[in-house]
Amino acid sequence: MMNKQTILITGATGNIGGGAAVALAKRGARVVLLGRRLETLEARADSIRAALSEARIEYQDTDIATLVVDFSDMKSVRLAAAEAMNRFPKIHGLILSAVVLKQNGPNILPSGHELMFATNVMGPFLFTQLLLERMQQSDGLVLHVVAPHHKEIDWDDLESIKNHKTGTAFNRTKTCNRAIAAELARRYARKISSVAFNPSFIIDKTDPELRKRWPSGFMGFFWKVMTVLIAKPPAVAGEPLADLMLSYRDSSAINGALFKLDKRVEKPDKAMNDEVLGKRLWDELVLLTGLTAE
Repeated sequence: MMNKQTILITGATGNIGGGAAVALAKRGARVVLLGRRLETLEARADSIRAALSEARIEYQDTDIATLVVDFSDMKSVRLAAAEAMNRFPKIHGLILSAVVLKQNGPNILPSGHELMFATNVMGPFLFTQLLLERMQQSDGLVLHVVAPHHKEIDWDDLESIKNHKTGTAFNRTKTCNRAIAAELARRYARKISSVAFNPSFIIDKTDPELRKRWPSGFMGFFWKVMTVLIAKPPAVAGEPLADLMLSYRDSSAINGALFKLDKRVEKPDKAMNDEVLGKRLWDELVLLTGLTAE
């Protein structure tokens, strides 16, 4: 049991994070499920235990843990990171799959930040930074779940508050994710590894809450059509994601890479290859998340 890898999964109650959690648990990893609501996390943990029992895979109760965090709230992120450091002596991997798409914005939080930018970019960035020292002790791997959409960053409106369009604002956060994945790989090479993972279009069609999750208007209609035509179940992303997290004895071999499911993408990615973008965004996020006060 001592050689089990401990993998933290943000967005663990979602389609991709949930698929990853099941696949990793079946491979013998200790999974830590992160999300905003304890009851939802506990339900997901129970479903993973049921899947392990059905597959006749032995496990201990401590192999499936939960950790509550709200990535839109930097205080919550700091508390969760401190709890993770206290509970888990070793952290071998971190999967960043927490994401929100919120319409009718900008949706301004009490902190003054925009909801999608805080949840999709600031929170994951801060959480990763607070765990980096612990992860370096295990040659850890950070996996950023990304989307291929590219929208140029507006440095005068980084959070898309002044001129807010839902699709543009969301896609900018995904551009940020790819840029940070690459910048982390450059800054911490040979200390930890960082990769980007495009899961394709993953939807759990058996989710009884699925209809409540759809966006409204044309965007919702488009997603419903896409679900019927091309959506794949969570395991399609979960299996290759688990392989990435566990199969490489030396994860530095994939540091800075972009994967689409089980295939390494050789074509250069615009956001990941833009070192000026990566450095400037990193510096902006250090200021926005208050890391200069560390």
